[in-house]
Amino acid sequence: MTHDDAPLLADLMPWSVAPPRLGRRWPTAPDAASLKARWDTLVKAEEPDREALFEPTRSRTPHSAVAQLPGQSSGTGRLARESGPCPDPVRVLFAPFDEQWLIPDHRLIDAARPELWRVADDHQAFAVEQPVPPESSGPALLVSSTLPLTPPHGPRPGRVRPLYRRPGGREPNLAPGLRDHLAERLGHSP
Repeated sequence: MTHDDAPLLADLMPWSVAPPRLGRRWPTAPDAASLKARWDTLVKAEEPDREALFEPTRSRTPHSAVAQLPGQSSGTGRLARESGPCPDPVRVLFAPFDEQWLIPDHRLIDAARPELWRVADDHQAFAVEQPVPPESSGPALLVSSTLPLTPPHGPRPGRVRPLYRRPGGREPNLAPGLRDHLAERLGHSP
């Protein structure tokens, strides 16, 4: 089999989603403590300082109304009126081989991709397609147990292909019949 004969990843793992896009860098950090300090600074600030600290985009402002992310316990009221504690930060894949902490609040994330948050758990693995220029020898695919993000600056990763379509490791994200075909070829029962 040559490179040209290999099936496309999209043919093997059909469900894919663009990675979440933050729109601002400050909700991520190498440590959770600095995120909590940033949150405290934000919620204690008065208008217009709060808006400047927030860094509004076309998608999000401190006045945006959004639903809670699946599996997270963040607020749903307007961030302009928020006074509560920082939601517990979670680990994310910020860039290839760079895990960071993120404040998992939908109000801070321009394009959160709730469908990925819904399936992110201890059973999940995410295949992340990487743009690889022809002169590069870097990996074309990364696999991470943490939710991958699109960093605010730098190359945008390709699609995210979760290993499972449902939480709890249920319903593999595999093309119909692929699991049985592989089991037959490898001499195992599915």
